[in-house]
Amino acid sequence: MPKSQTSMARKPDHGPDALYALRHSAAHVMAGAVLELFPEAKFGFGPPVTDGFYYDFDLPRALQPDDLEKIEERMHSMIKKDVPFERSEMAVPEALEFFSKKHQDYKVDQIQKLDETIQDGKVGVYTHDFFADLCRGPHVERTGQIGPFKLMSIAGAYWRGDEQNAQLQRVYGTVWPTQQQLDAYLERLKEIERRDHRAVGRDLELFRIDEELGSGLVLWLPNLSIVREEIETWWRAEHRKRGYTLVYTPHIASEKIYQRSGHLEKYGDNMYGPLPLDEGTQNFWIKPMNCPGHIKVFQSKIHSYRDLPLRMGELGTVYRYERGGALHGMLRVRGFTQDDSHLFCSWDQVQDEVGKVFDLAMEFLSIFGYTDPAVYLATRPEKRLGTDDLWDKAESALAKALGVREVPYKVDEGGGVFYAPKIDIKMRDAIGREWQGPTIQIDLNLPERFDVTFMNAAGQKERAVMIHRTLLGSMERFVGGLIEHYAGSFPLWLAWEQVAIIPVRESARSYADEIAGLLRDRGLRVGLDAQAGDMRSRIKEATERKANYILVVGDREAEARQVSVRRRGSRDEERGVALDAMIERLVTERDSKQLPADFVRPTGAPTLMADA
Repeated sequence: MPKSQTSMARKPDHGPDALYALRHSAAHVMAGAVLELFPEAKFGFGPPVTDGFYYDFDLPRALQPDDLEKIEERMHSMIKKDVPFERSEMAVPEALEFFSKKHQDYKVDQIQKLDETIQDGKVGVYTHDFFADLCRGPHVERTGQIGPFKLMSIAGAYWRGDEQNAQLQRVYGTVWPTQQQLDAYLERLKEIERRDHRAVGRDLELFRIDEELGSGLVLWLPNLSIVREEIETWWRAEHRKRGYTLVYTPHIASEKIYQRSGHLEKYGDNMYGPLPLDEGTQNFWIKPMNCPGHIKVFQSKIHSYRDLPLRMGELGTVYRYERGGALHGMLRVRGFTQDDSHLFCSWDQVQDEVGKVFDLAMEFLSIFGYTDPAVYLATRPEKRLGTDDLWDKAESALAKALGVREVPYKVDEGGGVFYAPKIDIKMRDAIGREWQGPTIQIDLNLPERFDVTFMNAAGQKERAVMIHRTLLGSMERFVGGLIEHYAGSFPLWLAWEQVAIIPVRESARSYADEIAGLLRDRGLRVGLDAQAGDMRSRIKEATERKANYILVVGDREAEARQVSVRRRGSRDEERGVALDAMIERLVTERDSKQLPADFVRPTGAPTLMADA
């Protein structure tokens, strides 16, 4: 190999770049350890990712959990050895020969792909001790600088994410600068596992993925259907108050409209179809997006400038093909309902409309207890549609809408989609994780493709501006996230069992029935458990069902028209609460959409880094 080119030693820091280098270095040390255990191992990709790193391996046998301990032991030895990471460069032919001799087929494939894009015909190689890897860096200076780590899990991964390629074994790990940070992270993982929406959903009978029905398709069970109904009812009411027209568009559409919109060209591989209909004369496709349908609603009549802005919304179900390896409970699915809205306006109205959407997004997030949103202005990518003048106007409108509100935001240079700059809002949940939230885009593509116009004040046709926006995103992903955000303990207005009533003995049954009737008359969802059995067991069962309030009544409560109250998450019992006062308390909490008293508000979390 050529003479190594190392930089001057420097003291490691704990910033985001240092975390990236730390995790990248740990991935290489792990790969070296695997090579010691399996000399015939072949290596795929091994990048840093959020909170850790992974490496993909082609191995002679399947890894078992106890293999992770053996790999860790070899890693500790290499870290203790404290050898340097040395960087060198190789010309492409030299690199191909070098990795071919090592029988590293995946590295050869990487080099061949890189050869199509690199400018100087050279690739980077990093070496520590006996292990050499194709790599652009960066790394820490020496293996001894790698902090406390732990290997976490083994998973399958297709080479280059393509199901047609070989399936590799992916080993995940995490590494942190200090033991305290590693311990905090592992504790956080336990909390994440406790909140996992798949496990909570199973225990509380919320949803199901049935393989006979199809992977990536969600069955909303009765309990979670109540949550969805409440959110959708509130969503519709809030949009009508703000001047939105709610519409419905078909689930399938002709090939012609998706050719015109560009979806077949850009997203055809992720669409379901074609469906040969109309006696074979016309192909149809299942709807992947609601945008073309909303344009057709807008074009159902000629609009004057006096009609604008026109705000159109739909809870529209769409279908997209997601690869099997990407599916994840309710968070990554193939059929989902988007809270899609499209606003049609003039350029003079864009800034104001964007601002109103942003304000509405902030209100929505606060209702569900999401705080400290991170706001990004994603600007034009290198490959895009539309003139620079249009991009200038669109980006300026987005920036001014944020500026007027004095919203701190970061510019995501080149992060816009090919047809639109956008505002991305990421929300932080109860345990500090960021989730993709509302997005606002100014479309510079579809109005041109579909000739979307209105009659201006001069009586001439003028191109309308089309603003895309979602607040919740998809109902599946948003509600799946809520399950984890609330750890299954939903606020009163969303809960499937808001009140559980437990009579102490049969003589109090008639009073319990009366309470249930009064609560139901006020629109509250009530469970009445009058079965024979130990009262403590019935209280425990109601607690496990996540009932927000448990009202225990006996003869004494019946005589005084009172209730004993147990609030979810509290060990204390309120005795002698007047029934009428309790009913008003419940109605007030429901109507105000208060967060439950047992909700844990967002707190600080270990330093995070974006996926590499």
